[in-house]
Amino acid sequence: METGKNKILQLVFNLVFWACFLMLPFLFFPFDRGQSAFQSTRFVELYIFSILFLVAFFYVNSGILIPKLLGKRKALVYFLCVLGAFLLYLTIFYQIWVHASETIAGFARHRGKPRGWRWFYFFRLGPIVLFLLAFTFSSVSKLIARWFYAEKIKEEVSKQQLQTELSLLRSQVNPHFLFNTLNSIYALTVSGSEKASDAVMKLSGIMRYTLEESQSEYVPLQNEVNFINNYLELQRIRSTEKVQIIFKVDTVSEQIKIAPLLLIPFIENAFKFGVSARQNTLIEVGIRIRGNQLVFTCVNDLLPKVNVPEGTGTGIVNVRRRLDLLYKKNYQLQITTTNHKYRVHLELDIIPEVA
Repeated sequence: METGKNKILQLVFNLVFWACFLMLPFLFFPFDRGQSAFQSTRFVELYIFSILFLVAFFYVNSGILIPKLLGKRKALVYFLCVLGAFLLYLTIFYQIWVHASETIAGFARHRGKPRGWRWFYFFRLGPIVLFLLAFTFSSVSKLIARWFYAEKIKEEVSKQQLQTELSLLRSQVNPHFLFNTLNSIYALTVSGSEKASDAVMKLSGIMRYTLEESQSEYVPLQNEVNFINNYLELQRIRSTEKVQIIFKVDTVSEQIKIAPLLLIPFIENAFKFGVSARQNTLIEVGIRIRGNQLVFTCVNDLLPKVNVPEGTGTGIVNVRRRLDLLYKKNYQLQITTTNHKYRVHLELDIIPEVA
């Protein structure tokens, strides 16, 4: 899309430039009593020669001289070529003018005395101005095109680096999550719990999601909600009655999307530090839509003698980095510890390109 826009801009630039350039000689040609110097054949020859020569120089300069010489640090050779073209243009221009002098004089006597300043500009400054314009605009247009190309390459490299880093972060999320989940099922099988079969079914759904959806940049929020629900159900199977798990979700629009596996590290963290077999604990997870924002909350009891390092766990560090890469400044993350509660509050802007 951007390449197409750049080509259109370049085409418009060329059309506007040449339209203006073709009109410039009309400003330099002498007029008298409503008559145009174009009535002289020699003037027409000068005009046609100038246009053809400068058009050729424009594209030779931008297409050959700048890339082949200036772009390869052969500045001296480049400027010698430009100077040679300039001298060649002036030589041919003034040769045509000398041969045209009699016709010009006759034309002037026939039409009356021409306006001196226009004759001066046309025959003295006109060719110099036209050549400098062709040289300047051909150079500027090429340099702008090269700048756009360099920016495009830089953007593509940045995107590739971003995708590589995101893939690495996702690859770190999946083993980390599966390791914890397999530990949960292992505990059930060791205890001989009948819930082990249900846990395996939940795990199969979780693994299917991680394999099929985790490589996508964004997935429907409902898919992520279902994934979280399976995980919480798996934890309910594993946990004792002392652990209360609450999951509250607003009605989710199918248009809202989110980065996959973005929220699960916070929930894993809650079970890692907020569950005890000896005392009642509460883990409360919430997802709601507020205006154009998705609000995620996760609150768990903070057990005595358990020091939760704020935002320093591997999973949390990865989430922060993914948020920075995917949402940039369109999110707010607060992690606090108050009143023996560990709270995570995340607000994500529902960006139009993502929704």
